Amino acid sequence: MKGENNETHSIRRRTYLGIAASAGLASLAGCSSGTTASAARAPPKVPEGALKSGGWEYIGGHSLDPAFERSVGPASVSAAFETLVYEDMDLAETLKEKTLGQAEGQFSLFFATRVTLNPSLSNLPETVRGTVVDLVEKHAQKHYEGQLEDVDVTDIEQTDTRTTTVDTGDSARVTEYGATIAFDEITFPFTDEKEFTIESQEFDVSGMLAVWEHDGTILVAGGAHPGENIELSVTKEPTEAIEVSVDIDLGLTPDAYREELRSLVKGVE
Repeated sequence: MKGENNETHSIRRRTYLGIAASAGLASLAGCSSGTTASAARAPPKVPEGALKSGGWEYIGGHSLDPAFERSVGPASVSAAFETLVYEDMDLAETLKEKTLGQAEGQFSLFFATRVTLNPSLSNLPETVRGTVVDLVEKHAQKHYEGQLEDVDVTDIEQTDTRTTTVDTGDSARVTEYGATIAFDEITFPFTDEKEFTIESQEFDVSGMLAVWEHDGTILVAGGAHPGENIELSVTKEPTEAIEVSVDIDLGLTPDAYREELRSLVKGVE
């Protein structure tokens, strides 16, 4: 290959979610109204066994303490949050191998955040508690969608909203997402003077965001993954006498990724 570097001619999967942004809550910092008392904090518990067996690896985290302070009804509430982010390294390595090193990037991500409130959510009046959870959910959705836009994911839409019961028995509110993302064109050298180029294509991205109460805190978890398999068949005629066909089938399994992500989210506590 030729050009500035191999990355220019590779399938580059843009990052779905930035590490610091994966909490989906950083925009809450904009609600700050001065110095606040620091809330006791702890990272969320994630299903370590499932992550390990599934080939997921921890790639970073983010914390903010205090994150915000708001007056909600008769109560003044401050919060801190801790986020953990994981990437499906098995999938990334498999795709890199299948494409001879041309598919590089983060294909599937999972994150979990604990929002620790002061006073504890369980000590707030019922009406205030619901308002706080709604506030966190709305900001989480807004920031999640904003982060997808920042990495050139387009046509972002909420495709479904539902409730589900997580492993702890709590009820979580889930928002499902659909979107598209473009892969850069890839170019293979055909001869010293000619190249074989596969033009940029758009493919589906799927994601989810779940929010629920647990032991006086709020948990936010979700992620993103390929929403369809990548199959291409391209025919080129580098000369009048030669016709070249290239078939690409990455063997992606969106339904399996979706079920795995849902299972990981349900295992957060």
